[in-house]
Amino acid sequence: MTIFWAPLLHVYQPPWQDLEILQEIYKECYMPLLTMLERHENVKITLNVQGCLLDLFTRLGLKEAREILRKLIQNGKVELIGSAKYHPILPLIPKDEIIHQIKLNEKTLNHHFPGHPLKGFFPPEMAISTNLCQIIKNSGYSWTILDGVANSDKWPNDYIQKSDSGLITFFRDSIVSNMISFAKIDADGFVDKISKMHGEKSKKDHFIITAQDAETFGHHIKFYETRFLGKVFSLIEDRDDIKMCFLSDLVDFFPVKKSKKAIKPSSWSTTASDIASRVPYPLWASPLNPVHKYQYRMLKALNKLMFIVEKYCKLNGKNSEFQNYYRTARYFYDQSMHSCWLWWASMRPMWSPNLIYKGADLIMKAALNAQLALINLRIGAGDEDYGIIMDNTEKLMTEIIDQEAAGQKVRTYGDF
Repeated sequence: MTIFWAPLLHVYQPPWQDLEILQEIYKECYMPLLTMLERHENVKITLNVQGCLLDLFTRLGLKEAREILRKLIQNGKVELIGSAKYHPILPLIPKDEIIHQIKLNEKTLNHHFPGHPLKGFFPPEMAISTNLCQIIKNSGYSWTILDGVANSDKWPNDYIQKSDSGLITFFRDSIVSNMISFAKIDADGFVDKISKMHGEKSKKDHFIITAQDAETFGHHIKFYETRFLGKVFSLIEDRDDIKMCFLSDLVDFFPVKKSKKAIKPSSWSTTASDIASRVPYPLWASPLNPVHKYQYRMLKALNKLMFIVEKYCKLNGKNSEFQNYYRTARYFYDQSMHSCWLWWASMRPMWSPNLIYKGADLIMKAALNAQLALINLRIGAGDEDYGIIMDNTEKLMTEIIDQEAAGQKVRTYGDF
């Protein structure tokens, strides 16, 4: 029996990340992690690097990590996959914006790593829906990665599942992945667990997929890239019964079967009780969260406002004032799709008024410039949506103060 281990790492920082903090993460996580991957010859890592993080690297002039990553790709140690550039919760944004975010990410990756094919797709936070599977397939991807909770049965480990859309759906082992993420297992324990998890007498090949934020290794848990990942690579280097592989390679070793059951709308932070309560994305869209209520009123109104601006964009291509305001609005609108300001409002237990405000600030900047674009055309369209955004911004700020005054037992991060 051979166990095929397909590890996936997700690398992301929000577009508004403080550059000093990013430099700290770069030094204690990204660089140590990448140089560790260089040292081990048996490495096979599927890696999602969010396009907005590559933009931040460019702003800071951090070229070394990008160059190491290029070498890792050329040497067959890293497989890059696609995603949505600014890390939105894709099932919660308009279809046209899903496609736009996917294309933006592809353009950014192709700029930094030209010619590298993108077979797989990482939906931010592994947030998925049936409709999204079809969009991913139509965008040219052959597979996507989901959390185990998205499958109607226990996630498969000896065959590969294909959805009705024709998209292959891989599922991470939620239990083992979370054990790694929260340091509930060491390197020796992990190797022992995956070698025995299907029974010592089994002669059938199996696979296991693990997935974490890359920041787990070195940033969240100090030196974890060497004392866990590096040690695991060393422990399995001379073993014949455990093989590392890319997710894309699993189709070469296991049969593909079409699933008759629908994917459950969910994320990698969704629990079974959330699904039973029909709240598939609880950290970003909870009907019981008063802060989320105002955030989504702002987002929905901005979607409508930008739809109006887009309608007039092609008709007014020679109007330079309109185009300048439009491009500025689009710039902030793309970034405002990010999931973090919703996550920091979830109170499960994440809570940061300052980071919620950073998201609201992007919304307001996009809305202001969209409204200025329309005013420049001397038309009254968009006034109502702009008013809704401004009104709910005020209500959002009031709600944040009320939550603080009520003494919510939540984690806070001050000006961070």
